[in-house]
Amino acid sequence: MAKIKLVVLNEHTLGYIQPEMPKYVYYLRDSILKGAPNNYNRQTNTLLSPKDKVRLASEKDFEDFRCVFGSFGNKEEYEYAE
Repeated sequence: MAKIKLVVLNEHTLGYIQPEMPKYVYYLRDSILKGAPNNYNRQTNTLLSPKDKVRLASEKDFEDFRCVFGSFGNKEEYEYAE
């Protein structure tokens, strides 16, 4: 079974990628201070472009974005960097 990937998009948005929609990042939290465009906070997802940089998020990233890691730590359901 494919897992949901917890990711950081372009170093300014914390989100996730669902296995059935691998070209979309769904937002959990973004940061204008880290370079997120103003309109990101009104959207729920974005279609990835070839210019986007995506990496697996870690528990530290959740802390940096001031988002509770909590139940995302379930390795059976989520893929993330350790």
